[in-house]
Amino acid sequence: MPRIIGEYRDDVKKKIIRTAFTHFLEKGYHGTTMGSIAESLGVTKPALYQYFPGKEDLFAAVAELARDEFKGTLERSYAGRDLKEGSAALFDALLHYVPQFNSMYAEMLLLATRNERIRAVLVQDRREDIWVIERFIRRQQETGLVSRDLDPRVLALACDALANGLLMDVLMGMDKVEAKAVWIAAITQLTRTA
Repeated sequence: MPRIIGEYRDDVKKKIIRTAFTHFLEKGYHGTTMGSIAESLGVTKPALYQYFPGKEDLFAAVAELARDEFKGTLERSYAGRDLKEGSAALFDALLHYVPQFNSMYAEMLLLATRNERIRAVLVQDRREDIWVIERFIRRQQETGLVSRDLDPRVLALACDALANGLLMDVLMGMDKVEAKAVWIAAITQLTRTA
């Protein structure tokens, strides 16, 4: 395949994923159809199916995009900041996504109980999310921001559970300022040396 055609195909695929991302966030998984995505893009459904065989495959690509955006958010939050300032910046960034992501994720969890393909996508997505956090922690251990005495995987799992729990609490009505204070205090305590 000539290089220009390959680049064009990649650009089109990225545009489809971005459009689907917006649809999934705004309408949820059930409310999003391949037809509505195609219509937003000004293409036919068969054209869309040339890139993604089904909505589940497209959702998997959207999950990968969200993970890439999370990596960038993680890096930007701590760049040039100490642990407390970086944790505060990260929590603020995550708060921005609470309403859309949590409602879509809750829907996906319910679907996963009946749909093996969705469950597999979610399981893989969680593994990848934890791995992103773990790699980030390992890099922070090299810079001295996080103690080298701590197990990066355990800390990644704890941070992920803490963030998800607090963000869910905010969605259920917890004060954002209180949630952020708990997040910063817990991260500070979790990363302390013994």
